[in-house]
Amino acid sequence: MEPDPSAAAGPRHQVALAPAPEDSAIPDALRQLLELIGSPLAQLRAGDTVLIKPNLFQTRPGFHVNTTLLAAIARTVAEHGGRPVIAERTHAIYELLGEHEAARYARVVSFDDLPLRITSIAEATSLRVPIAVPELILDCDYFIGVPQLRTHASVIYSNAMKNLVGLLPGYTTRIVHMAGVDESTVDLNLMRPQDLVICDGTTVIEGNYPMDGQARAVGFLAASRNAVALDVAVGDLAGFDPREVAYLRDAHARGMGPIDLADIEMLGTAPQELAFDMVKAPVQIRSPRVGIHVYAEHACRACSRFLAGALHALAEEMLAWDGEMTILCGPQIETPTLRGAVVLVGNCLYENRELGIYIEGCPPRAIQKAAFRYAMGQTVSAHERTQFRAPSLVGGRA
Repeated sequence: MEPDPSAAAGPRHQVALAPAPEDSAIPDALRQLLELIGSPLAQLRAGDTVLIKPNLFQTRPGFHVNTTLLAAIARTVAEHGGRPVIAERTHAIYELLGEHEAARYARVVSFDDLPLRITSIAEATSLRVPIAVPELILDCDYFIGVPQLRTHASVIYSNAMKNLVGLLPGYTTRIVHMAGVDESTVDLNLMRPQDLVICDGTTVIEGNYPMDGQARAVGFLAASRNAVALDVAVGDLAGFDPREVAYLRDAHARGMGPIDLADIEMLGTAPQELAFDMVKAPVQIRSPRVGIHVYAEHACRACSRFLAGALHALAEEMLAWDGEMTILCGPQIETPTLRGAVVLVGNCLYENRELGIYIEGCPPRAIQKAAFRYAMGQTVSAHERTQFRAPSLVGGRA
């Protein structure tokens, strides 16, 4: 008799789904999800430090993890004897949770206020040099990721795995984009794998995020013990092709989880009952008008998506501006004629940095679209000005 290939491959990773159309349904939905995937919190020992990492660095309504969900998770951890700590970069966490019910069950802290430890990531491909990481991440006994599902102008969509970019304090996420965001995302998941992931799909962010984007009420939760499996399942649920996401392909290649739905056991509510199509970020680079000259034929996909998102977000401002601009993105076999203000996008143009305003990163971060505003003569904030490099004089400005 021929051997069963599925049996040789071992048990499939589990992802559980449950509807949560309103906040009052969240505690029961959470309880159901945890039971479906084998009650993972039952393994906690009394006094274990349990790090809960949500997406919680923005305060705009709908643009952060549901705080009712965080309170329910913290309460459940405490009921199992653990000591929950909810942590996120920036001080927005204090505004959102400082007086919230979640603070009754958990310590609430910003990674920016915690001591750091220099650590190396074994088998890293991008973050190959030691980095400074909050000690809590390395010392916690159990790690729960709580991402909010979002589209992403550079990496297609962001969920469980990319949530870990927020482990780095303050503005050091810039390091990740300098090293290459897709592989760096996988490296951070190698550094401290998530023991449990609970995805917040009560509200998702769709469209051209993080350039702009819109909040949309959807009403579901998902849970898994494997971040890759959860990202694949939830991405498919939202109308994405997970194989198009570079960090998921890389994670699968490194043996961190499945890339195909056939290798995932779906539990709870049937996916077809919760499926929806998110409004995707733009992927086609479109010049807003004549006079905005774009040369990006050889750009990598990540930088190409960044530029598509930036031009989409800035289209009205570029239409109102009466100047001329040349934008280079990706390797240039020959330098084209440079007309008007010049903006260079991506690490691979470093050697040409003196030709104009240079935006580093692969891909750059959303905040770096300020370089285009600077090129148009607009005022940018002091922090935004640190996000790009300009020649000694650009329109009379340093």
